[in-house]
Amino acid sequence: MKVFVIGAGVAGLAFASFAEGLDLTVIDSNDQAGRKLLASGNGRCNFTNLNFSPSYYQGENPDFPKYALEKFTNEDLIKYFSDLGIDSTHLPSGRCYPATMAAKTVRDILYISAKENAKFVFNEKIVGIDLKKKLIVSDRNKYKYDILVLASGGITLPNSGSDGLILDILKDRQQVTSLTYAITNYKTKEKLSKKAKGTRIRAKASLLVRGKLIKESTDDVIFQAYGLSGTAILDLSNQISISLSKKEDPLVLIDFFPTYGSKDLEKRIRFLLNTYPKRSIYEVLLGLVNDRLIDDILIKARIDVNKMADELSDRDMAMLIKILKEMRFHIKDINDKTNAQVTIGGIDTRFVDDKTMESKKYKDLYFCGEILDVSGSCGGYNIQWAFSSAKVACEKIRSINV
Repeated sequence: MKVFVIGAGVAGLAFASFAEGLDLTVIDSNDQAGRKLLASGNGRCNFTNLNFSPSYYQGENPDFPKYALEKFTNEDLIKYFSDLGIDSTHLPSGRCYPATMAAKTVRDILYISAKENAKFVFNEKIVGIDLKKKLIVSDRNKYKYDILVLASGGITLPNSGSDGLILDILKDRQQVTSLTYAITNYKTKEKLSKKAKGTRIRAKASLLVRGKLIKESTDDVIFQAYGLSGTAILDLSNQISISLSKKEDPLVLIDFFPTYGSKDLEKRIRFLLNTYPKRSIYEVLLGLVNDRLIDDILIKARIDVNKMADELSDRDMAMLIKILKEMRFHIKDINDKTNAQVTIGGIDTRFVDDKTMESKKYKDLYFCGEILDVSGSCGGYNIQWAFSSAKVACEKIRSINV
């Protein structure tokens, strides 16, 4: 029984590493395996998370990933990596990495394991798939298969080979949901000054859609010339992109002091104002706020930067606290689609068996990883999904092969 996998990214490598005993060939348009994997986690490969549940995943069919994620959990993946020889570590946030903090470690060892089970064919671009004749057509060859596994990714990082071509080939035969980009940065209607550009702070970012709080994250926020980036923004990214695609005008509030309530923050600032009445408000804020942001904060609060501490009115204080606790940014658009890390949308999972990843429309056609309409939050969840979906698909195919 000839099994072919299209895609030698993380999902394809995961499948091949599980596929002992199969007559397996993996085809990829790149000259090497795992190119996108090498870029994951800023080159460190955040591969799963200690904070783990299906609630970290989105899709039009939200219950779809539950079975696979329960079948192969974060603990299973950590142990699997350990068995392969990849020791792991984690951050206080729960993000898990190889102990080397190098994505190349994961890519190299996965590829070594996968090569023990599969033949790899590189530099071949798939130009057609005949699902009835079970025929793969590349720009160089034709391949007959018994079982086909599609692990070709979505539309993100196209230079890695995840260019959406397979989705285009399949869209007339296997439904594809609407596609957009996530785990990326965003343009905002409100802009800060050039002085603030590139400033990184730890803050709470809250996403509101139509007045309703959708999600919040406390982590790094980076103020850019175009708008917002940073880990906290990436944490909100899936929901921001979905909201943008629905033209819902998402709003992000930045809380500069997430450990202070508004009253406690006012009490702290009033203490400094009373202690140093002849200092300017700018000077009073120097020890509380990054100096590259103070001008913008005072402008938004409509307070003269040179105003003396003992001249600050109750109205000034109320506006200052409001800006420090919820500076508003209306999200206008995705800023960087080319380097977005995950695709929102994909193969419509209503037509895929959640316990096997097999198409309900075409027998012997399977999917795993990002090609499916399952998108995980930032924090290792998408690599986890690649392994979980590959595991259940491989188990089913191996049971057929016995």
